[in-house]
Amino acid sequence: MPLNIEKQSTNKVIISYGSSMGGAPDSIPSRLAKGEKFDVLILAGPALDGFIKNGAVQPGSKVDLVASVIGAAVKSGAPKPDISTVPALKSFIKCKFYCLLS
Repeated sequence: MPLNIEKQSTNKVIISYGSSMGGAPDSIPSRLAKGEKFDVLILAGPALDGFIKNGAVQPGSKVDLVASVIGAAVKSGAPKPDISTVPALKSFIKCKFYCLLS
């Protein structure tokens, strides 16, 4: 289904997806590093701030679209896991993932 902008102009809208961070070939940082051009980026604020700082995104163009927080819960009676550091959180997630597959 054509977007309204495509009906009203000769412009073609191309939507593509990639992670805000990381080094995967389709991640936004990798694509920008390869010189891929864009008109609009929608991604996590800290990643966007980095792109603004390094000159890949025009300063003053950032608009916050949402405020998002992530929560975690522990089943009643279960021990509270150590997620106080990134390595501890990764270890906990890996353990739970592998335990669920077993």
